[in-house]
Amino acid sequence: MRRTDLPNHIIWALVCLLITGCKAPTSGKSDNSDNNWGDGEFSMYVSLGNSLTAGVADGALYAAAQANSFPSLIAKMAGIQDNFEQPLMSGNGFSFNDTLGRLSVSVLDLKISFLEPGTESNRGLSRPFNNLGTPLITASQMLTATNSVEADSNHFVDKILRGSGRTLVEEALSLDPTIITLWVGNNDLLEAASLGLASAESPYTPLEDFRDDLNGILYELTSETAAPIFIGNVLDFTTLPYFTSLPSFIIDPTTGNKKYLYGEGEEGIRLLTDEDLILYWALPDYFLLAESGDVTIENALVDTVILDASEKAEIVGLIQQYNDRIQTVANSYSQVYMIDIHGMFKDISNNGFLFGDAVYTPDLIAFTDNGEIQLKVISTMFSFDGLHPNKIGYAAITNAFIEKINTILNASLPLVEISDL
Repeated sequence: MRRTDLPNHIIWALVCLLITGCKAPTSGKSDNSDNNWGDGEFSMYVSLGNSLTAGVADGALYAAAQANSFPSLIAKMAGIQDNFEQPLMSGNGFSFNDTLGRLSVSVLDLKISFLEPGTESNRGLSRPFNNLGTPLITASQMLTATNSVEADSNHFVDKILRGSGRTLVEEALSLDPTIITLWVGNNDLLEAASLGLASAESPYTPLEDFRDDLNGILYELTSETAAPIFIGNVLDFTTLPYFTSLPSFIIDPTTGNKKYLYGEGEEGIRLLTDEDLILYWALPDYFLLAESGDVTIENALVDTVILDASEKAEIVGLIQQYNDRIQTVANSYSQVYMIDIHGMFKDISNNGFLFGDAVYTPDLIAFTDNGEIQLKVISTMFSFDGLHPNKIGYAAITNAFIEKINTILNASLPLVEISDL
């Protein structure tokens, strides 16, 4: 909807002046007296983003997790869930490999495996999805890609756009949105960091390129709709379980002493230190080393599962610079409002998240005094992939968005509670 166009509900009202006995359509809400929308209009809520918007958990997009995506929960709190469509993936859904479903972690031997893929439940929907969150998508691809080929063979693009010929931004605008959430930027850095900054095939997006891409997205959105846009910033994913779960040592099963592991780096193989992060994907190898105690140069961990101190500092610095650009670009548009997801997760990392009667933390793995590994499935906010939240984590994100929406729109959407999940 262009700003110069009359909104659909106004056109309908003008037509009704000419037709005796005309009744307003039942879809959508133009009278907010019986809801908690305040000054907002939620009848066509659209969300744009990456896997954190889509509702990925356990390394895959699948319906049971999508039910707790933060856009789905916002729609539920606004009472519009019946008009909020997601690209639902049945069964185990799809991981980042189209032939695999969600991952599973064996509690006994901590092996990581992927289950059989699911199917697309509602691909035949006759209109665009409201939740256009697309796993793996970067800011540039959100603005330019119309199919998977144009997005580095990202199969999720085809599953969500379904041959529309439009970009994700254009797809969102085709719905004439009345409110938009946008969360982009994490993927522009995350792939490089998740491979220990060791893969030349997975570089991060240069800072100013990201700024230009974000500005392009917001320019296109604000040129085509007057809907308020609520945008999240980049969280510090170096504090998430994928990066923090595994120490750089094992406990010797015979002596109880620490034995630091060997790992590859730019300067070759060396003993790791407390400042080095062993990435979650090394879990099976780490488990075998912890079980055998066989720490030698020959079984050194590869560079792609290690983020050393200088690499971590580089990523943390880039995240801050990205967030500075997000704030600056958002400030240049009067209808754009930023939610500090970065600050929220920093606080959670330090103090936990009080939800209901329990406190939840990002911790996914714990170690006993003798070095035995345990999964903290009851108290964690994250799913088995170590990067994406579980339903508790998504509730925290939802409430951060709702609090900002309520403040800006004078609305009174209720916060998510345990019973809403």
